[in-house]
Amino acid sequence: MTKLAQRLFGVFTGALVGYVFGWILGWSLFDPNSDVWALAAAVGAMLGLLMGMTPGFWRRAGMLIGAAIGLYLGWILRTLLFGDVPGGAGLLFIIGGALVGGLVGARPALQGGASLRTLVCAAYVGFFGGFLVDVILRDVILGLVKTHSILGQAPAVIACGVIGGFFGGRLGRQER
Repeated sequence: MTKLAQRLFGVFTGALVGYVFGWILGWSLFDPNSDVWALAAAVGAMLGLLMGMTPGFWRRAGMLIGAAIGLYLGWILRTLLFGDVPGGAGLLFIIGGALVGGLVGARPALQGGASLRTLVCAAYVGFFGGFLVDVILRDVILGLVKTHSILGQAPAVIACGVIGGFFGGRLGRQER
């Protein structure tokens, strides 16, 4: 990958990580019906975009992407246990998920090569693939979904993330 492409991809990856953090934290701290989460997601994306512009972004990318994935999984667990209620003890699951994901992503084995590519592909394909499967295919095209929920969308997001991570890891293995 050229240096320019790597820097641009870092900007987009930072924006995606920031968007996920802003969205989930905004949704979890405030009433989801107030749409403060959308503002938090936009602010998070802008901060992530700036973070992605820094020269050392890719040295911390494993930790950041791992934290975003952990945050999402903690959000799902919180919703399973406590429902979709902002604030409260459920925030511990969300923050705990981000911390555990960040610690896993910070391991030296996940700082480059196929391992980092696996995390990056899991994040991108999980986010965009989950949207395509749940919102575009199941809702718009097939008309199967009437209301969207965290738990209703989670299977598509997780399945797409696992598939993306699998192929991202294989792609990295083939380049050697």
